[in-house]
Amino acid sequence: ILGNQDSKQIFYFLLLNLSYMFVQLAYGVWTNSLGLISDAIHMFFDCLALGIGLFASVMSKWPSNQKYSYGYNRIETVAAFFNGVFLVLISCSIVIEAVQRLVHPPEMSTDRLLLVSFVGLIVNLVVMDHSHGHSHGHDHGHNANMQGVFLHIMADTLGSAGVIVSTLLIQWFGWTGFDPIASLFIAILIVMSVIPLIRQSASVLMLELSDQVVNQVEGTLEEVKRLEGVTSVDTYRFWPNEAETVVGSIHVFVQDGVKAQDIRRSVTEIFMSHIDGLKEICVQVESVSS
Repeated sequence: ILGNQDSKQIFYFLLLNLSYMFVQLAYGVWTNSLGLISDAIHMFFDCLALGIGLFASVMSKWPSNQKYSYGYNRIETVAAFFNGVFLVLISCSIVIEAVQRLVHPPEMSTDRLLLVSFVGLIVNLVVMDHSHGHSHGHDHGHNANMQGVFLHIMADTLGSAGVIVSTLLIQWFGWTGFDPIASLFIAILIVMSVIPLIRQSASVLMLELSDQVVNQVEGTLEEVKRLEGVTSVDTYRFWPNEAETVVGSIHVFVQDGVKAQDIRRSVTEIFMSHIDGLKEICVQVESVSS
């Protein structure tokens, strides 16, 4: 775990979140604050999500084998999709609880809310600063998992900031409805932030190619068909291995007497130079009678 930068960061985030979660939960129950309680509960699910992210980060480095010939890299995309959907479900639960509190406002104590929330905000900002650069520092496919982790941390940060703002408003105006309103606002921001991650990870899991790659494949196929000795191409398939890498296969028919090795090398070179992110291509060459 500590030998890899991604897994090491997630491990430290997990320890920090677990420690502060108990502080938030204790003070949230004491002061009867939905913002603080929901933030603590969310941090518990964050710890679960961080645990999944940690496992995915470690597992993605496992070597390929006969059963998983492309390795375990896609497990990070699976974890990112899971964490994205998880955040949406958490946001929905916050909305339901917030609406209930708007209809039936509870009594709240705000004496120690500011201190606890401010400390939580500082902790989350520090973690967020360390994780944000790394989640965007390499290719997007490798960091889909880290992006999901970052969004959970960002949601925690918004939760702490929302509790601070709502607590100040409650102290100034004496209306406890500011607490659930802040929770509603935060839930909406979380959903808006996580939708791109869900779309991106879902497209990879569904083997969807970007429009740019589709156009590149179509243009490259036309160039391959113009190679001397090539009669036609068939059964060509391309799919994303990760968010930014592509693999593919193609069946090329050539005239009798044409060297299959030369055609295979030419086709491979053309595809590798024309398609962004192409990591591997399998070219099958078959001779046909005139």
